[in-house]
Amino acid sequence: MIRTITLAVVTVLALPLFVLAAQLEDCQNAFPREKLSLTQDDTNLPFENDPNVLGQWETVDFVKSPDKFTPAAPRYTPEDLFLKEMIFLPEGRMAGSPQTWTKGFVLHEGDRTASAYEIKKIDGQEYMFLEWKSGDYTCLGRKPYYYVLKKSADLRTDDVNLPFKNDKKVLGKWRAVDFVFKPEDFTPEQKYWRGDLYLKTLTFLPKGKTPMSPAITWTNGFVLHHGDKTASAYKIKKINGKEYLFFEWKSGDYLFRGEKPAYYVLERAQ
Repeated sequence: MIRTITLAVVTVLALPLFVLAAQLEDCQNAFPREKLSLTQDDTNLPFENDPNVLGQWETVDFVKSPDKFTPAAPRYTPEDLFLKEMIFLPEGRMAGSPQTWTKGFVLHEGDRTASAYEIKKIDGQEYMFLEWKSGDYTCLGRKPYYYVLKKSADLRTDDVNLPFKNDKKVLGKWRAVDFVFKPEDFTPEQKYWRGDLYLKTLTFLPKGKTPMSPAITWTNGFVLHHGDKTASAYKIKKINGKEYLFFEWKSGDYLFRGEKPAYYVLERAQ
C-alpha cells in the first residue's frame, strides 16, 4: 500500500515524474534543512462499507499513539487543534472535504495518503483514532501521530425506497427565488433570504427522473436522494394566483443535529 521514495531512486520509480516533482518541491519548501524521504500511499482502494463510521465525529485530542489517550485528561483542547470534526456520509463520501473513505481508511487522492482509522469504545463512548499523515509522514517518512475524535451524532436517514407515483403538476423546471425556515415565512413581495441561493433550479422529468444525478429521483410529494438517504418533501402552493414549490432542504443540520429542515421556494421557470 505504501511507496517510500528516497531521493536516490526517484527517477526509476513507476510514478508520473510531474507528480514526484511537485511533491518534491513542496517538501523542499516545507523542510529546507531536512533529509527527505518521500512517501505515497495507494489510494485506489475499493469501497467497503462500515456502518459504524457513519455520522459526525468531533476532535478531542492529538496523541503519539492510541494507548496514550486518556479521556479524562486530554493533552489538547479542541481549540488548539487544526482538525475540528469529520462527517462520514454513505458510499465513501465526506461532508465538506475532498477526502473519501473505505472501511478502515480515510483517503486523500491529492496528498496520496491512506490514513488508517480504528473505532474503540472507552467508558461507553465511541472514539475514533485516525492517523494524521502530515508533511512529517509524506516528506520525511516519519510515523504519523493520531487525532482522537468522539462520535457526536449518528447519521439520520430517511426511507428512500418509495414506489413511484406520478405527479403531473410538478413536471418541468423550477427556479429558486427564496430560502425560508418555515413556509409561512415566505411572502412574494419581500425576499426573506439575504444571501445567495445555493440551489438554483430543480427539474422534474417524467417517470421520476431528474437531470441532476441518477441517485436523485422523485415520487409524488418527495425528492429522493439515494446517496444521502434523504426523502425531502415538496408541496405546491398557489399564492396570489401564482404557483410556488416549497422544497425541504435536508442539510447537515437535519442529518446530524436533529433540526427541522428549512425550505427552498421555487417558481416555474419561463
